[in-house]
Amino acid sequence: MKTLIYTGALVAFSVMGTVSHAEETKTFSQTYDFSATGSVSVENINGSIDVSGWDKDEIALEYVITADNEKDLERIEVTIDHSDKDFDVEVDFKSRGMFSWGSGSGEVDFVLKVPNKAKLNSIDSVNGAITIKDMRSDVQADAVNGKITIEGSSGDVSADTVNGKIIIRMDRLGSSQRVKADSVNGDITLFAPADASFKLSSETLNGDLSNEFGIEVDEGDYVGAEMNGTYNGGGANLSFDTVNGDIELRKN
Repeated sequence: MKTLIYTGALVAFSVMGTVSHAEETKTFSQTYDFSATGSVSVENINGSIDVSGWDKDEIALEYVITADNEKDLERIEVTIDHSDKDFDVEVDFKSRGMFSWGSGSGEVDFVLKVPNKAKLNSIDSVNGAITIKDMRSDVQADAVNGKITIEGSSGDVSADTVNGKIIIRMDRLGSSQRVKADSVNGDITLFAPADASFKLSSETLNGDLSNEFGIEVDEGDYVGAEMNGTYNGGGANLSFDTVNGDIELRKN
């Protein structure tokens, strides 16, 4: 079922602020029955995404749309396409017309609670932070301008951002798991269990590399550095790459 949220549908409308700067918002909240092992995708343009896992076979979705004026507020559409096994959310900014200049104001901040064994296929934000907690299945998160934080994960993890830090805290690292993170301008930090087994491949062009697992750092002659090796016999595959930023592996 596809749900397109317009100004008057399933929203609460409020106007906040002062005389000098009025801020207009729309809020939405709804719960959906959902498979414990379904797939979830969220694509945002401006605004944060906060996803956390729970032990219920349902999704609780809340979001707040904020804009400087009513006209900009009307331009923002949130589309929800859902079944019992797939849940997709997408934000779109309608055109202001061929004679209107500038993108206008507006952002959407999402908060979702999803079954902790659901797969997060694509959690994407162009301008905004992404936070993901307590997921037991695979996670993929991408941002252009924004920090990515993934905590309490025990599945495969993939995180990419152009401008922003990446912080990943793994509850466990099994022999078949993969954890990958890439950033152009930003630090990457992984917290792993002290008794984990893994194979590490990591490099930076402009930044420092360090770890608490005794893996040697190979400094380049002029620029760049690599940190490759195995810990505790190898196991999970860890891959990290940043152009301008540090890479650090720490014990939980």
